[in-house]
This record gives sequence, structure tokens and C-alpha cells, in this order.
Amino acid sequence: MRALTKLLISEAMSFCVMSEKAMPEITIEPYKKIVIHEVIEYQFSDYVELVLTGARAAGGTTIPLVQWCNGIVFQVVPFNLNSEAVIEQQLEGTIHYNSVSFALKEKFEPEVRSPLGNLRLINASANPNFVALADLLRHRSKYKP
Repeated sequence: MRALTKLLISEAMSFCVMSEKAMPEITIEPYKKIVIHEVIEYQFSDYVELVLTGARAAGGTTIPLVQWCNGIVFQVVPFNLNSEAVIEQQLEGTIHYNSVSFALKEKFEPEVRSPLGNLRLINASANPNFVALADLLRHRSKYKP
């Protein structure tokens, strides 16, 4: 029994050592620049109506989602992510957004109810890119409180 236990421990240790050697190097390279080609601001009630009407017109049967970060609700419309030019720019550290639509919404709520339906808010405050974006949008807002 002891010999079998030693063999199992020995094999397990060898596997752990081999696994550590086989581990790949992992590098995190944050984007260096975000380029937004169009920014569209709405009053919050208009924004909710726009998103819900758009979802309904598209035949949506689920509750639409928008991002919320530091007092801003927003949606990002990227360029074609399969475009070679877009991929090349991303690998060089630049993201291009076709447009960003947003509205001020100070307090986070998981769901906003309206006569047209419900809208889910996703708290994106853990994403540093979205924190920087929300700060910029708040600064540019024409509806500042």
C-alpha cells in the first residue's frame, strides 16, 4: 500500500512540475487609444424610449440591455469587427467606435421600467475603458445637472 501511495504522489508531483513548465506566458496589453467617430446625447427618458422602440421594431422579444458606468448609460456601435483594417488597428492598440449614444443616469438600477417596456442596465464600472469613456461623456454632456 505504501509503495502505491509513493508512486501516486510521485506521479502527481511529476505532473505538476510538467504542467508548470508547459504554462504559456500570458500578457495583458490594454488598448492605448479609443477613437469615437460620432457621439449622440439624449435626455434619459428619450434614450429609454429610443432603445425600447428600436428593440421592438427589430422584433425583439427579450429585454434590451445598455451599459451603465459612473452616472452614464450608453451603447457603443463598433465598426465591422471582421474587417482587416479594424483588426490591424486593434492589434496596434486603437479601438474605433462608429458611434456612442448616451444619457445621464446618476443612480444605477438593474432595471428601468417604462410604459413601453423594461430596459436592463449592466454595471460596467469595472471596465477601465468604460470608466474613461463615461468620464469623457459626462464632461461633454449638454444636460449636466
